[in-house]
Amino acid sequence: MLLLMDKAGCPVASRARLWDQLLVRLRGFRLDQELADGVSPEASVELALRAQLLVRPRHRRELARAVGRLLSVAQRRPDAIAMRVPVCRDRVRACEDELGELIRRLQARGPVPARGVAKAGLLLADANGPLYRRSSRDDLRAGVREAADALILAG
Repeated sequence: MLLLMDKAGCPVASRARLWDQLLVRLRGFRLDQELADGVSPEASVELALRAQLLVRPRHRRELARAVGRLLSVAQRRPDAIAMRVPVCRDRVRACEDELGELIRRLQARGPVPARGVAKAGLLLADANGPLYRRSSRDDLRAGVREAADALILAG
């Protein structure tokens, strides 16, 4: 059972169907973008299911390991790197502290907002972003900080 909000802002109970779960898998990237942009997980069944997947400890650990691998790759000599998509090693090294904080927050015990996990995942998945594309005008440090900050629950 999922708790959603209707257009008037009132809570409504809803059941997730098998079809909904399939759509979540197929539309994961788009749903992550919506969550990262601040759309409430309670806005739809699909968003609620995706948010549940994102905040699972296992998923968060996998993201933290992926960030750790990026840091490791950035420290190695270029000829020792065997990645399908090369990272901008200098940019990664320049925001090592921020990436370390992102890892710590992903690995933290307790609940975290789906928005922060979505932001972190999108940062890693965006092949046109500052992590992988030198021509990207986006600031990697700012993006990492934004993802890390979004992992803190509002008090």
